[in-house]
Amino acid sequence: MLLQKLEIIQEGKSNGEGIIMRYRTRRGTDIFCLGVPLFYESGEDWDLGPTFCYLIPGKKTTLIDSGQFNRYELLKALLKRVGCDVKDIGRVIITHSHEDHDGNLPELIEDSGAELWAHYAFSNMIAYYHGIDDGASHPDFPGSCRCCLMPDRFNRNCLQYHEKRSHLKIGHPITEASDPPGPDYRFMLTPGHSPDSICTVFEEEVLLSGDTLLATITPHPTLMLEYFVNRRILPEGYGSQNDAYGLMSYINSLYNLKTQCRDVDLLLPAHRLFEKGKINYLKPSDRAAEIIIFHLERCGNILKILDNRVLGLDEISLDLFEPRLRKGWGRFLSQREVMSHLELLAICGDIEWVNSNKFTSRATGSNNYKEFFAKYI
Repeated sequence: MLLQKLEIIQEGKSNGEGIIMRYRTRRGTDIFCLGVPLFYESGEDWDLGPTFCYLIPGKKTTLIDSGQFNRYELLKALLKRVGCDVKDIGRVIITHSHEDHDGNLPELIEDSGAELWAHYAFSNMIAYYHGIDDGASHPDFPGSCRCCLMPDRFNRNCLQYHEKRSHLKIGHPITEASDPPGPDYRFMLTPGHSPDSICTVFEEEVLLSGDTLLATITPHPTLMLEYFVNRRILPEGYGSQNDAYGLMSYINSLYNLKTQCRDVDLLLPAHRLFEKGKINYLKPSDRAAEIIIFHLERCGNILKILDNRVLGLDEISLDLFEPRLRKGWGRFLSQREVMSHLELLAICGDIEWVNSNKFTSRATGSNNYKEFFAKYI
């Protein structure tokens, strides 16, 4: 069928900040795409763009994600522009427990009285565990941030947000077996970028993917190491084996999207829907397949960089990433990205750790990772 086009309702910046777009499904349902501005000390050379939150008016008006914390007034202004008062929202669906997606949620729930739908591990991610250390870099932070690698000047800004968020009650935890809000909705549990990531298929026409699928970039996978830090705080059954953390988990989620969304027409991601003055139209199953190939190739590139040398995370990332992508907090993210691939390569036997404390490694000469990826391509 012919793909419906997005209509720009309100112009914004060329990166999508402040933009409002409308997508009308074949059944005639409107989905408003709201570009809620995102503020980081990342420098002008690296721009994630806004967080796209999605409003679906109806009998029970639904909002998917609520933007970065401290942006509540900006979110309300965008909602007002499409004729929606906060009190009109009857349901909020959160894609995962990151501060640019569930920010403003306490204020939004308090003002609207809306139902809160989220992955069943979301409650664990927003809670504190002061008596459980298990090697966490920040055991005093809630579950989603116990392994935060950001510098103190960055994460200090999150403390008030953490506290307010910890009091939320999830009225509708989403599991593999739980019923969706109605026949137009289908949920998919997609851990990998976050252990509590979900995607929402609406009317079998669009995929609202949060960070699991992005338009022109790939989200950073979680680390397998985080499983061992957080397994005691995960829901019962979720922590019995590691199916929630690491690149392998993420690749499995991508494969599920690739195979279970073949008939879904349009990807509506949380970032880069609108970029450089244009709309990115992508089919979800195709984009999932592209990202799987990307990570396959990245594993190969890391092995080439290692060659027969012993290198640390920063040394590998220097070769792997453009300097502009390593500016500011981008350096920490680049190291994390390298680590997620090294963990997979280590399990495949393609690298060995020389110093596990400093995370230095060397290649073993094998390319077993190709067999792993072959199952998903």
